[in-house]
Amino acid sequence: MTGLPTGVPRSRARRWFELPAVLLVLATLFWGGNAVVGKLALNYMSGIELSFWRWVLAFVILLPFAWRPCLRDLGYYRRHRWLLLFLALLSVSLYNSLQYVALQWTSAINVGVVSATMPLEVFLLTWLLGQERANWLQKLGLLLALLGVGWVVARGQLQVLTGLQLNPGDLLMLTAVFGFAIYSVLMRKLPRELDKLGLLLLLIFIGSIGILPFYLWDISGRETFTLNTDTALILGYVAIFPSLLSYYFWNKAVLLGGANQAGLFTNLISVFASLLAVIFLGEAFRSYHVIGMTTIFLAILLATYVSKWYSLRQSR
Repeated sequence: MTGLPTGVPRSRARRWFELPAVLLVLATLFWGGNAVVGKLALNYMSGIELSFWRWVLAFVILLPFAWRPCLRDLGYYRRHRWLLLFLALLSVSLYNSLQYVALQWTSAINVGVVSATMPLEVFLLTWLLGQERANWLQKLGLLLALLGVGWVVARGQLQVLTGLQLNPGDLLMLTAVFGFAIYSVLMRKLPRELDKLGLLLLLIFIGSIGILPFYLWDISGRETFTLNTDTALILGYVAIFPSLLSYYFWNKAVLLGGANQAGLFTNLISVFASLLAVIFLGEAFRSYHVIGMTTIFLAILLATYVSKWYSLRQSR
């Protein structure tokens, strides 16, 4: 006996997981890995197949732990069914499916860099909806972020933009990120006391149904993937880490700290995705990635911390 109460270590660990910053770092790490694993998965299955079976497996894993709280909040879900339907389609159906399909044409690094525009898109939406006011620094940040993404999408070559030779994978990823930004803003409408696991189970269930027609169309007339050690590991990772854990951590962090704070941490997706892609895929981290990422980070710095400092100074 050491005299140390047995509940102390567990309570400290629990307090760590109540911090939005910790939750968001873990969520973005797993999402960064998702871009890399999604690229590897294309050697075995299509992007739509991966998206569908990812969520089916995640639903099966989560069901024993979340069905009771999901039923307990069923009254709230019924009253707000259209909002929840929209959230499920934006997050589970749209974002992940488009990301995996995008990886058929673009690199995991590009997917990560485009994801770094999430904070500015969240801010743009809150500004357009009247939830945030924009000063000139924030507007400049939005412009710089657009330039940074454009530089990455064009691979540092202006003739790509002027000649309309854009990579379809980058365009799909931009669409996916914009949809997830809408999801993050709308998540603020949900009450904090709503059970996170029950909510995630419901979103996965609805979102999987949304993917089903596209999955059936995708596999019509051809054989599906073979279940072996490689595909089992791929599905296991995408079902547990970027699906269950990342979404649970993200949803909890948004409810605790708000969409704008959560949006800032999505910059880490590009960092994690780039590092993991270089290590595991051998992708080259080129100069246009550096320029684009630096511009996006500068834009976020201007639109958040610098603009807040400027606003405080102006109010004195």
